[in-house]
Formats: sequence, C-alpha cells, structure tokens
Amino acid sequence: MSSPLTRKSIDRSDTRQFTFSFFCDNCGKEWKSQTTAFEAGGFTSIDDDKAWQLVWAHEHSTAFEQANLEAHLQFCLCPKCGRRICDDCFDAEGPHEDICRECAGEKIKNE
Repeated sequence: MSSPLTRKSIDRSDTRQFTFSFFCDNCGKEWKSQTTAFEAGGFTSIDDDKAWQLVWAHEHSTAFEQANLEAHLQFCLCPKCGRRICDDCFDAEGPHEDICRECAGEKIKNE
C-alpha cells in the first residue's frame, strides 16, 4: 500500500465498508473519500477467519489506493514547500498563482 497523499489522513474503514479522510497540509480542511462497500471478494460467505481477513485486506488496500488517487483532485502540490493543500490555501488569484498562499506571502516579503 502506498503512502497517503497528505501528511495527515484517517482510515475510517470498518468490517462493512471502506472510507478515508485526507487533510490539507496547511489548514487541516478534511476531504472524505467515497465509501466503498466490502464485497467479500464476491463470495456469499467466508467461514474461515484467515480467508476473510485476507479478502478484507485486499479490498481495503484497493479502496485506499483509489481514494489516494482521488485525493490528487482535491489537493494541489505547492512546488515550493512540497505540501498538499486545498483550493482555499492555494494562491489561485494572487501574483504567484503557482504556489500556496503561505509561500506566496513569504515571496512577497522577500521581494
């Protein structure tokens, strides 16, 4: 399983479904992934606990990877500081549109 896109994330999965939260590296704004149901690998029942755990772990990993990919659409990468930030923290309208507002503020101070 790959590393979470943002520095803070929470796995909110349980035995019936998978969902994950990712947080802006600057302000902490939360984004929750879509909930994915645990399908038990398509089996109607799994009697063996080890088999159930393996199937759950596989589906959990797949759901996390999908959520992590979707998080790329929610958080921008600031090329200056390397943080993943939400749209609210990105300097989309300022003079330094390619970096986060915090880095843009530092850049303005240094100009």
